[in-house]
Order: sequence, then C-alpha cells, then structure tokens
Amino acid sequence: MIRRHIMVLLASLSVALLISVTALAETEMGQQTDMKQKGATPPGYNVRAIPLDDEALRALDQKHRQLARKSGTICLHMAPGGVVRRGSAPVPLDGCNISTLDRLVAEQNDPALFSYHWSIRPKERYDQNRSGLYWRTVRTQILANHPELASPKSD
Repeated sequence: MIRRHIMVLLASLSVALLISVTALAETEMGQQTDMKQKGATPPGYNVRAIPLDDEALRALDQKHRQLARKSGTICLHMAPGGVVRRGSAPVPLDGCNISTLDRLVAEQNDPALFSYHWSIRPKERYDQNRSGLYWRTVRTQILANHPELASPKSD
C-alpha cells in the first residue's frame, strides 16, 4: 500500500517537472522567435569566436553533437514512462530538447561553442543525429554572411 502511494507521488512529481520544463522551454522558444524576427542575436554571440579551420571546426561540431545527444537522453528520461527504447531513439524537437541543449551549451562557458550553436539553423541545431560533416555547411553560411572573415588566399 505504501509502495503504491510512493509510486503515485513520484509519477505526480514527474508530471509536474515535465510541465514546468515544457513551460520554460515554450517561453524560451518565444524569446528566440522574437529575436529572430527582430534580427537580433543572443547576448554573447560572436561570430569571430568560431574557428574556421577544418580541424577546430570539426572538433567544435563533434562537441556540439555530443551535447545534443546528452540533451536528447535527458529529455527521454524525463518523458512520461521514462526511456521506452534503447539505442539511437529519435528525439522530438520539443521544448525540453530545445531548452536543455541551450542550457548545456551555455554552461560550457565556451564562446566558440556558444556562437557555433547559434550559427546552426534551428532544425539542425537540435538534431542529435545530424551529419558529422554539417560543420562544412555552417562554415559556408558564416563566410557567405561575413566575407571579411575569409582568409586571403596566397597566389
């Protein structure tokens, strides 16, 4: 009998936590939408902090994908019923995933990683299974928008 009450209490707490995280994430998503509509970038964003050489950018992308996978795992564990699959389960692009990855990136205190995170298009930014070569697309986008960052080619 006591075990049943404890299980009900834990389930209620899990639902309450999920609701509060979702509400927080929806608030953050609204703020991100407002920033995009105004053409603003998040405080601390500095495109010059992003390394554009192959090795450094590849390492930065790998670190970002690891955090995206960690975010997905956290959100799967917070879902009602806990983890329902093993392996590489698709993680929905929802408020939990967005707010968790944004928080994980900010907690790294790495200006290059933070700026790289915000340079990625939203669909790919939160995709834990995106291609390991996506960093090339990001570099192309950065150079297209900031041609002054391109290193001069020697003849």
